[in-house]
Amino acid sequence: MENGAGSSRINRCLIERERRRNMKTLYSNLFALLPPQPSKMSVPELVDQATAYVKHLQKKLEKYKQMKVQLEDKRPTAHTMRPPVLNIRDLGSNLEVHLITGLNMEFALSDFISILQEEGAEIVSATCHHTGDRAIYTILSQAIYPRIGIATSSVHERLTSLIC
Repeated sequence: MENGAGSSRINRCLIERERRRNMKTLYSNLFALLPPQPSKMSVPELVDQATAYVKHLQKKLEKYKQMKVQLEDKRPTAHTMRPPVLNIRDLGSNLEVHLITGLNMEFALSDFISILQEEGAEIVSATCHHTGDRAIYTILSQAIYPRIGIATSSVHERLTSLIC
């Protein structure tokens, strides 16, 4: 019977040694996940440090979630975006085009200039101003042939079809 009790005791020692080895590996893995710390730290200090670090990460995550919600609230949606506004003034042989759009313009300004040129206008100046979430474009053009002029109604129709 002594032989059986001795082997049982050796068995328990081996099991305990394996458990300690496993715990040491787990603590080492936990230590590796923490930000740089002094190399020697007791197990209770390690667990306290890990707990504090996890709480810190949770607060940081919550802060980032709130920031995400705030940014999503500020992003314009389809129902809050205003449609572009087009205004054309005929000044005899000159034509002044004003376009007010959101910053997410879905057409190129070069398309506007191309249409004006196709309709017989020469671009004199073009300016752009950004205010808040809007962009204001002003294009001043003059007729290439002043006697013929620029067909304002045709320009308005083509520019309107471009922005709608």
